[in-house]
Amino acid sequence: MKEIKILTIDDSGIMRKIIKGHLAKIGYSNVIEASNGKEGLKKLSEEKIDLILCDWNMPEMNGLQFVQRVREEKNYGNIRIIMLTTVTTQDEVLTALKAGANSYITKPFKPENLKEKIEEVFKD
Repeated sequence: MKEIKILTIDDSGIMRKIIKGHLAKIGYSNVIEASNGKEGLKKLSEEKIDLILCDWNMPEMNGLQFVQRVREEKNYGNIRIIMLTTVTTQDEVLTALKAGANSYITKPFKPENLKEKIEEVFKD
């Protein structure tokens, strides 16, 4: 797969560091970070992003609100979004997918799980 630019959005600095470490282990090094949805939208307007890894529970703008905002913008239609979260009920998973997330992974996860999800969302 070509070198993709990944935006990881999580209010936990430790979690962002873990995600970056996992991404590095599976061969992805072009990663930028945001601490909430609002900051994520700002980064999205400044950079060309191929994939977003977004937490659900965050202050300012949660992951679901972020996904909804991104999907409202025609310019961002090709960006893949994977929700990363501790939220695991089927209703919430369906809500995220209906809002426009391409996939979903629950925390904690291993680098291999993340690799599978990334490959899955770029299959088309």
